[in-house]
Amino acid sequence: MCGIALILFYTCQVSCFYEIERKKLYKPIICGLTKATGLWYNTDWEERQMKLFEYIDFMQQPYDIFYTDSTHSPLHWHYYSEILYIIRGSIKIVCNNKEKILKQGDVCYCYPLQLHEVRKNKNETDEIKYAVIKFNIHTVHIPKAYLQKMYDYFVRRTADNDFCLVINEDKSHETIGNIISHIVAEYEKKDAMYMLAVQSGIHMLLIEIARNVEKSGIMQREKHTDISLSCYHILEYIDTHSAEPLEVQQLAEMCHMSYSNFARLFRENYGRSCKEYIKYIRLNKAQDLLLNSDYDLDYIAQETGFFDCSHFIQTYKKWRGITPKQERMQNREVL
Repeated sequence: MCGIALILFYTCQVSCFYEIERKKLYKPIICGLTKATGLWYNTDWEERQMKLFEYIDFMQQPYDIFYTDSTHSPLHWHYYSEILYIIRGSIKIVCNNKEKILKQGDVCYCYPLQLHEVRKNKNETDEIKYAVIKFNIHTVHIPKAYLQKMYDYFVRRTADNDFCLVINEDKSHETIGNIISHIVAEYEKKDAMYMLAVQSGIHMLLIEIARNVEKSGIMQREKHTDISLSCYHILEYIDTHSAEPLEVQQLAEMCHMSYSNFARLFRENYGRSCKEYIKYIRLNKAQDLLLNSDYDLDYIAQETGFFDCSHFIQTYKKWRGITPKQERMQNREVL
């Protein structure tokens, strides 16, 4: 329960990447398919590539919900959950080097931290339309009594089934389609209390997907353990254990790989070294505590895996161009 609480607390918001100019002009890094343009953007972060990370500022935008006909969503990963529902035509979903055709009525759930992309189905000639619902499962306020069960379905993947969760077309899925239509309509109309309606709809959607999965027996396999991880699960492990000492050699051994092979594969898959990624996770969790709590800097440094407060301040200033104290003060002035 302590681990679950930490995950909920630390990952409740996804913080932004920033490129710091000398004049302290902040440019949010965006990499992903956006509703506004349908285009993909990619910029550098501290002169290093972060090619595959899709950014959504959940502090400003808790959900991203829209209809699209896009058949080109390059390989990427993100902290939030993503649900695709095919209304017309078909698309190809690629996940961790596996692929599947999604047809009309199919539902696809992409897990947090899971590498995936959308491609065109070359055999499809009809018009394409599908719904996209992106949300942070850690902030949709799942009741405590159901938290463990929902995490088993929608957060923790199995070691031998690394694909997205796909529910194929069935008459019973009309319920899922109706729920998704309701969610999108609420989000687009933005009537009074629409955010509450969207959250309620996501609860209903997750319940319906879980019930379909239960009937189909998809989730009967055992979950992976920390001592036997694949490279695709390593982000999940790092995120959960980022407050602890983490050595790349140890992570490589957990994936049954040599240090050099692990380091190469990690950079190829995630666009930066494992050490850089660990630092990035710690900084973002520290920023979340900094902006959303009154904890002092010593406590934040300890809880996010830094050696001490001095190390935290130095690393944070290099990342953001300002000290943690200045960050907190500026944020409170804005509020």
